[in-house]
Amino acid sequence: MILEKLDFHNIEEIYQHKNIEGVLLGRIPESVSLGLSRAGQMMMICPSGSEIRFVSRTYPVRITLSVDKIAEQLGEGIVTDAHIFFGVFHSRQRFVIKKRKTVLEINMPPNFRKMAERVTKNEPFSYNVCRIRFWGTSMGAPIRFHNIEPADKIRPPQPQEIPKLRYLAYGSSLTQGAYATGPHLCYTNQVGIRLGADVINLGSSCTAFCEPELADYIAGRNDWDFATLALSVNMVQLFSPGEFSARVSYMIDSVAKSNKRRPVFCITIKPYYGDYVESEKPGLYRKLLRKAVEASPHKNVYLIEGPELMSDVAGGLCPDMVHLGDYGMIQIGEKLAEKIRPVLKSYGLLDC
Repeated sequence: MILEKLDFHNIEEIYQHKNIEGVLLGRIPESVSLGLSRAGQMMMICPSGSEIRFVSRTYPVRITLSVDKIAEQLGEGIVTDAHIFFGVFHSRQRFVIKKRKTVLEINMPPNFRKMAERVTKNEPFSYNVCRIRFWGTSMGAPIRFHNIEPADKIRPPQPQEIPKLRYLAYGSSLTQGAYATGPHLCYTNQVGIRLGADVINLGSSCTAFCEPELADYIAGRNDWDFATLALSVNMVQLFSPGEFSARVSYMIDSVAKSNKRRPVFCITIKPYYGDYVESEKPGLYRKLLRKAVEASPHKNVYLIEGPELMSDVAGGLCPDMVHLGDYGMIQIGEKLAEKIRPVLKSYGLLDC
């Protein structure tokens, strides 16, 4: 979404509220969000995987943001961090966005452009593109954009300055990036790095329920080339086997048939405490997802086994035995990219 000469990546709705300064950023349109649970609606205004991108003729650039007061509903200490990248280069600058207006003064290091020109070789992002990448506890509190200065010196990135390949990811908090210490360490972005793809993150912490409204929305988007559907640890306790099968089957069918030239990778539940507790039944839900994939008439649907993506379970899990630390995210990102790469080549989506 382009607003005020800025590219709001992974943002599809701008909310304006009377008597409240700034605009609230949402990852999906409000018309789709209304079909989700209340908690799911909240997750979709958390800026996981979202960025503000621009190219500026001069630095410093000052952008003013704030955390929306709705963050209070997420609990104490929920903040949003901003990591600054120039293309693929990770700047040392970090900011914590607070409830009061927070000015991010972004500086480009001296002689950076001259050195970057010598170092880069066919990188998916131009080093001229400044990327404000959002992260934080609970994947970041909802934020409001206020302004950017100097507005007359900036422009949105041009198509040749960002990746051509586009990757859409849906899943639970693992997809959204919980517990990763930075945006680049979420497994979806690890896949994006390895495949040279731009990532659209539609992860939804604790609320990945495969709603038909969201399935139809993903299917109707024409801005992605391949997708992963991690389906879904959130449904094991809350949905019966029949409900689970019906929902995942609808999502797979809707997304896959929307364009037969877009491969869709369905990921079974990765290892978690449920594999070691008798009352849990993750094995059954993995089996049901396998059956749903096998029953699909669409040849662009592929199954990936979640347990195969993390060989070092103890090293990958956090102490809650559900979420992933940085090493777990990296493991899954590496293995997932390995499995996806040959399929993308067969579709002509990757050259090497």
